[in-house]
Amino acid sequence: MDDGAVPPLARGTFRATITGVGRPGPIEERLGCRLVRIVDPTSKEGASLLRGHQVTVIGPEGTALGRVNLSQARRLLRLRLEGVLAKMGGDDGAEAIRDGLVRLRRAGPRIGRA
Repeated sequence: MDDGAVPPLARGTFRATITGVGRPGPIEERLGCRLVRIVDPTSKEGASLLRGHQVTVIGPEGTALGRVNLSQARRLLRLRLEGVLAKMGGDDGAEAIRDGLVRLRRAGPRIGRA
C-alpha cells in the first residue's frame, strides 16, 4: 500500500422516521450506536440517499419498513392504516384513521420534490 494513500472513510448506516402523513424526518447516519451526522431529507444528498434505497425507513410506531423509497413507504403506511381501519369497524378511533388516510393522500404528491 502506498504511504500517501488515504483509506476510504467508513460509511455508516442511514435511517429516517416517516411521519403519519408520509413525510420523512431527518436522515441519521450512524456508525454502530454513535450518531455521526444528520442529513436533511430535502437536500440533494438526502433525496439521493432516499432514491438510492440507502435509508432504512422507520414507520410511525417504530416498525422498520426496510430500504424503500418514499412512494413505497407511503404505500406500506397506507396499507397499514387501511388494515387497522378494517379491524376497527365503527369504533371511535376509526374517524382518526380515516383522517390520517386523507392527510396521507394529500401529502403524497409533494414528497421528494425540490
